[in-house]
Amino acid sequence: MQKPVAANLSGEMPEKANFKRQVELNRTFEGDYPLDKLSRLSESLESTDGHVTAKVEFGHSVGFACVKAKVSATLLLQCQRCLKPLETEVSGSFKFALVRSEDEFELLPDEFEPYLLKGEEQSIIDLVEDELILSLPMVVSHEEACSSYMETQNKKVKAAIETERASANPFAALKSLKDDLSN
Repeated sequence: MQKPVAANLSGEMPEKANFKRQVELNRTFEGDYPLDKLSRLSESLESTDGHVTAKVEFGHSVGFACVKAKVSATLLLQCQRCLKPLETEVSGSFKFALVRSEDEFELLPDEFEPYLLKGEEQSIIDLVEDELILSLPMVVSHEEACSSYMETQNKKVKAAIETERASANPFAALKSLKDDLSN
């Protein structure tokens, strides 16, 4: 078995590669893509400053040529409550079996998603971008109350809970009667 060949250990990663050739070389790419190169992901961002870190490995697994990767980035997204920017850590991973036709899809074990090879070169950057888009949270919001409206709502909810607790206690009336007699 060949040892993985590391390429581009730091800096920008290649955008495209011949996936079949990379599998033959058992190659691993590790590096960064600037966020401004990810046009589809950029539509969801408040800023394209920063980068995506990725480690993409080509090789064989259970008899299939495959590509697997881990990606991560700190993205500036919009809080859905206060509409202000919010830094969010996003990460994901994938494992694709490289196939030449749709007929091969059914032969794949469950651990793989199929990746249909078309043409000489395939896009690494598109795979990384797709994984980040799929890893975006459904709703982005600050953990704490991030607007005066939310603070007011939180106070109202807390007051309603306290009122409900007090009225749900059957001895609350006796306690208030005792407190009145003590005064």
